[in-house]
Amino acid sequence: MEWTKARVRTTAYGAEVVTAVLMECNIVGVEIVDAHDRVKHLTETASQWDYAEDDLLRIDSEDVFVVFYVVKGEAGEVLLGDVREALARLCDESLGPLDVAVEHADDALWLNEWKKHFKPLRIGRVVIVPEWEEYAPLEGDVVFTLDPGSAFGTGQHQTTRLCVSALQKYLKAGDILVDIGCGSGILAITGLLLGASSVFACDIDPSGAMAATKKNAEINSVAGRLDVRSGDVLSDEGLRKEICRERCNIVVANIVADVIVDLLPFVNEILVCGGLFIASGIIAERAEEVLLAFGESGVDVLEKIELEGWYCIVGEVKHLF
Repeated sequence: MEWTKARVRTTAYGAEVVTAVLMECNIVGVEIVDAHDRVKHLTETASQWDYAEDDLLRIDSEDVFVVFYVVKGEAGEVLLGDVREALARLCDESLGPLDVAVEHADDALWLNEWKKHFKPLRIGRVVIVPEWEEYAPLEGDVVFTLDPGSAFGTGQHQTTRLCVSALQKYLKAGDILVDIGCGSGILAITGLLLGASSVFACDIDPSGAMAATKKNAEINSVAGRLDVRSGDVLSDEGLRKEICRERCNIVVANIVADVIVDLLPFVNEILVCGGLFIASGIIAERAEEVLLAFGESGVDVLEKIELEGWYCIVGEVKHLF
């Protein structure tokens, strides 16, 4: 369906007033874009993030925008006219300029435009191929057909590539793998395609990650060897017991430094002697801190791999706890 996207320029104070005017015009779905809110959110949740782009913390303008959509066509034009007339009657400088900018919007383009930029990606022997792309495999290729769904993960991020490379190097046929923070299931399913006998995958996202991982397992014909659960292994005792039913050979976690450090005691509980912990999602500034935590937890560091400012650390459990 084709739409007209409208953007009212106002102030932080005016956003509430403009929203009320739009409701009076029978427009109920609005988005308020305020750079101050974005910066406040990132600042308040800083402990949950290892890295944020500088541009996200920059406020270039005091303008606040109220965004809404109307169906393209005569009815939408009439509605936009009603909105402009209602805003013109406000006459309050504290509300900002209240000008209305419009542009064409097509939801079919929104849904599919990003797919143009997602092409087959080779990581060693593994080739991650979007479900909508055709790919002729070369001899020795391990092809992972991917539909990322609404979960984070297309395989293109540096940390995912590091983990996929590490799995190719260390995973042996018949290994039992645990993937903590599975996202769209890239690492879990890659492990199965590389020869793991079974994989336990979990993520704190109870909908997007679960659905994407299960669908990708079906697409790649490995669903029977994959157990997917939702929950936080750091706080969910029931989930921890499910994972601990059998010690595994490899744990992979592509998350953030703080969670990796907190996971180390649990990793010691579930890995066999000689088992490996493959951890990524670590920015350069946190690498030494994570390496120190590995040592303090009794996990010997085998390898520290860097790619474009991101690190993957591979450690081995030498003694059972």
